[in-house]
Amino acid sequence: MEKAKILIVDDLAENLYSLEHIIEKEDREIITATSGNEALKLARLHEFALVITDVQMPEMNGFEFIEIFRGRKNTKNVPVIFATAINKEKEYVIKGYSEGAVDYLYKPLDPSIVSAKVDIFVTLYNQKRTLQLQYEELDALNQLKNKFLGMAAHDIRNPLAIIEFYSKSLIGELKPILKDPAKIQELENIFVSTKFAQNLVNDFLDISKIESGTIELEEEMVDVTQFIETSIQFSQVFADKKNIKLVGEIEVGNLRTALDKNKMNQVLNNLITNAIKFSHEGTSVYLKTIQKEGYLHISVQDEGQGIPESEMSHLFDPFTKTSVKSTAGEKSTGLGLMIVKKIVDSHDGEINVTSEVGKGSCFNIEIPIKVLKEPLEPVSNLIKSFEAEKNDKKLNIVVVDDDILMRTLSEVVFNKIGGNITMLEDGADLLEQVEAIGPDLVFTDINMPGVNGYDLTKEMRNKGIDIPIFGLTGFIDDEVQNLSKKSGMDGIYEKPPVENLLKNLISEIYEERLG
Repeated sequence: MEKAKILIVDDLAENLYSLEHIIEKEDREIITATSGNEALKLARLHEFALVITDVQMPEMNGFEFIEIFRGRKNTKNVPVIFATAINKEKEYVIKGYSEGAVDYLYKPLDPSIVSAKVDIFVTLYNQKRTLQLQYEELDALNQLKNKFLGMAAHDIRNPLAIIEFYSKSLIGELKPILKDPAKIQELENIFVSTKFAQNLVNDFLDISKIESGTIELEEEMVDVTQFIETSIQFSQVFADKKNIKLVGEIEVGNLRTALDKNKMNQVLNNLITNAIKFSHEGTSVYLKTIQKEGYLHISVQDEGQGIPESEMSHLFDPFTKTSVKSTAGEKSTGLGLMIVKKIVDSHDGEINVTSEVGKGSCFNIEIPIKVLKEPLEPVSNLIKSFEAEKNDKKLNIVVVDDDILMRTLSEVVFNKIGGNITMLEDGADLLEQVEAIGPDLVFTDINMPGVNGYDLTKEMRNKGIDIPIFGLTGFIDDEVQNLSKKSGMDGIYEKPPVENLLKNLISEIYEERLG
């Protein structure tokens, strides 16, 4: 670590020499100036731990110097000590403190007092620098961890998605014909375990995104009643398995507000799933929604076991698991509620919880009602256009992925959407065949050997190919977002591709194509 720098300002050379002699030590560098103007120039070149300045100086006195010094962004927090022989009256002392001085030294100087005070400020400065260096090291390690998680996610999520997809398909196909319930249960165990593993990976990735910076919201105007009803429908299948009744009490009329629909879906799904998880059969879970004084109020209330008061203050901490056990052996990562809080916070909202052991818990969310300046067209309209035109004017859709199993899964999903689907193994294949295929839309994996997704997009843009190109990856962070934009991609999505998301996206492209 570099030596701490101390600036001494005095118009008299003998005073500079005397003070420098008192405070000089091995752990510091003394820099001198004979005027306020010279000191201000030096402040542009150096980072100072402390400034000691005379009050009575020609051209610019100490008060005038400190006013300018404090007004600069890079020096406003540097401690300043006044050294004076004559301005000892109370009014001058008060003026010095009001201008930003942290202390006074009176001439003739007492070497022991001066030395002790300077030692304190140098020690504080060195401690601050040490903490800053430690923070930078930790931040670098955190970024490295996030990068590792991103790489791991790419390799882990692909096989998990494939297992989840095919186990679900097998359950649907074999359940009506298999006579052995144990075999069906084995398939369901595979599916449930895979979903848990996916949720665990997703939670870790969400935490990494949160730690890497603020959450970026993609807000759109949302019909609140429809949004809440969809959340209830989504969770109904989990409630039915435990004979738990989901009750929606929605009293917001035709209210529309700006939300990040996907992230708020994540919030509600987490809270409702938790309520079901810790509730007994035959009970009810209530999802109540009202608007009040410019806020959207959403509450999820259960009739479950409740949470001990001693554990309430740590509910939103990472990896927190309460002493309350799920009623059917459901598993939890301990990350869900932390993610929920971060998402609500990013919407400028608040979340709190009330609970009573033996009677249940209630999670309450308040989010300010907002209107976007340019409301987005409802997706339902785009889907209608898509349904009307897709059979007549099919899009040529290209999917590029080096993982053969992921290509197979993607092909199944994309074939459900419609269009002429071409599956390719790497970016070089598409660059060679792009004129023959004539793609209207491209989805490309990012992390591929040879020509990766970024390079593929750049090459296509350089060729003047102005079609929608979207990246597919196992992990999205700020670096991936920035690189995708720089390469010319129109957007980026996490693997595996989600059917409804693709359907809405392709609907929008049809809409633009039809003009």
